[in-house]
Amino acid sequence: MNIKDKAEYDAAAIRANAISDAPEGTPEARELARLVAAIRAWDEAHKGEQSHGPEPVSGLTRPDDLSVSGLPGNLGKLHLD
Repeated sequence: MNIKDKAEYDAAAIRANAISDAPEGTPEARELARLVAAIRAWDEAHKGEQSHGPEPVSGLTRPDDLSVSGLPGNLGKLHLD
């Protein structure tokens, strides 16, 4: 199996997840092995692309970001011994 584009990669990942608990020796287990090999090959071939992960749809700000997390309120908990 050869994954040609991101859509095929996503479909392979979804299918692999769906059959991930297939009993050994079944057709699904053999299909899972082929899918995993194809996914790994794609990952290796595209290693540098989006290595930080996909950009979030809503932007980069997260509730745990420094400006939002309320760090100044937590400064008293820091021990600077």
